[in-house]
Amino acid sequence: MSKHKIGTFIREKRETLKISQEAVAYHLEMSQAAYSKIERNETKIKVDQVYKIAEYFGISIYELLPPSLASDFTGENIFGLVYQYLLVGIRKIKSTLK
Repeated sequence: MSKHKIGTFIREKRETLKISQEAVAYHLEMSQAAYSKIERNETKIKVDQVYKIAEYFGISIYELLPPSLASDFTGENIFGLVYQYLLVGIRKIKSTLK
């Protein structure tokens, strides 16, 4: 696993989006205290939880995690990640042109 911590990036993204821990915990069907432990990197996060969090934030897991973590987490190589970032960028450009 990368030296970066998943929980730290999830917390930063949640705070950027101004979403409460309680709201995310409710979406994940867990207590706020249990969710807080994920953000503090005190407990491991399950793969399905990462996908649920990304879905709740309205982003892909590639936007939620930095490339090095996304690669470790999903098992993809850097070329797969670059491809996914390009797809996300193209979708954003297309949506602004409509």
